[in-house]
Amino acid sequence: MLKGKRLLLTGLTGQVGGAFAEALAPHNEVWGFARYSASGSQERFAAMGVKTVKGDFATGQFADLPGDFDAVIHLAANTKPGTQEVGMVQNAEGTGLLMHHCRASKAFVHVSTLGVLSEHTDPLRKKSETDEIGGATPHSPNYGPTKTAAEGVARTLCRLYGLPTTIARIHCAYGGPYDDGGLPGGYLTKILERSPIRLSPSRRIHVTPVHEDDMLGHLEPLIAAASVPAFVVHWGGDQPVALEDLANHIGALVGVAPIFEWSEAGNFPNTLVDTTRGASIGMRWNIPWKEGVRRMIQARRPDIALREVG
Repeated sequence: MLKGKRLLLTGLTGQVGGAFAEALAPHNEVWGFARYSASGSQERFAAMGVKTVKGDFATGQFADLPGDFDAVIHLAANTKPGTQEVGMVQNAEGTGLLMHHCRASKAFVHVSTLGVLSEHTDPLRKKSETDEIGGATPHSPNYGPTKTAAEGVARTLCRLYGLPTTIARIHCAYGGPYDDGGLPGGYLTKILERSPIRLSPSRRIHVTPVHEDDMLGHLEPLIAAASVPAFVVHWGGDQPVALEDLANHIGALVGVAPIFEWSEAGNFPNTLVDTTRGASIGMRWNIPWKEGVRRMIQARRPDIALREVG
């Protein structure tokens, strides 16, 4: 756990950022930069001890935000930009404007996505940091390509400013009460609401989910690994699971069987993370996905008595 640091979080009103803010604020000087568009959101984080600053990095509105931090953790992104122009402005240009503003910081962690990579035809082949880039996010076509552009911006400004940078390609993060809880959290909502979960009829799609409690422990090695030129690492879990099995396990825990809709349209790509490089910098994975799913449900729906499932 990071302690005694001056940290900037973007995207703290989202799922992972909210969990980070809550855990880090008691032990660090945490600044939270966001639009705080939801009613009461700024006050909620201020009550945690976060120094909240309202602004918009995509338009260069930094107000009274300092520019010198021990580490900037840039989580904010538009994961569903309706057009390529929106995605380029918010994901790519916005990253550059934020790095420029924070160029006096000691480290910058740019959170990217494994969606910048091409999809493997082999569902059990792990994706490494040297795999081909292709922007494979069929569920959000403008997301992967504009996050690829953002990586290019981060790499360039890292070198121009001598700003040590880590590019951490996140994959299938999930956890507690903030936002939608990630992919497993979304499945929980659909199961309880009796809404269909879309799956491919022709193949089993696999992911390696990573719980936010493990991710919190990853922050220190990610910051320590920041370098010039930028250090690139994949940020997912170490246990594969098929989406159908994930949904069925959640359903078994809550006692409600999932409803599946079989369609090829807009499916997630096969994504298994190669954790070799992450492990080499000290990242560790302590929460198996079944335990993580149980924690996720308990955090999001404490009113549900979970069943015992193997």
